[in-house]
Amino acid sequence: MKLQIFNGVPTQLSKLLLSLMAFTVVPISACSSRSPCDPDFIPPASPSPPNECRVDGCSLAPDFDFGYCCNQHDARYWLGGTGQERKQADLALRQCLAEADHKMLAVLYYYGVRMGGTPYLPTPWRWGFGWNYPRYQSKHDTPSH
Repeated sequence: MKLQIFNGVPTQLSKLLLSLMAFTVVPISACSSRSPCDPDFIPPASPSPPNECRVDGCSLAPDFDFGYCCNQHDARYWLGGTGQERKQADLALRQCLAEADHKMLAVLYYYGVRMGGTPYLPTPWRWGFGWNYPRYQSKHDTPSH
């Protein structure tokens, strides 16, 4: 396997460093530029959250050429569900990024959403953000880790 170099730095490492820098300069208000979900990204659910499904790409991180991966992930986070369903959504994001030839970013973004997507904080990107915060009326609704 040949390693591609950009300005003396391996290409994948350059992308990783750019992503890390973006985490420090992209404001939280970036989520205000949300657009409606693609209906194909919305999993069938009963009941459906009261708030409209909206996506913003990779929220606080650069989308590069894989914004569709993040939009699919946003649709799953909008719906919410169990802790196991959250983990499956995060693993699907990691796989999508890896298949888009961003294996290092896949790992970085995976751990980013595992830590930052907790349903216990009132963030606009939390697990189950389609529901009003907080939303845990039954054992089924309560996420596990």
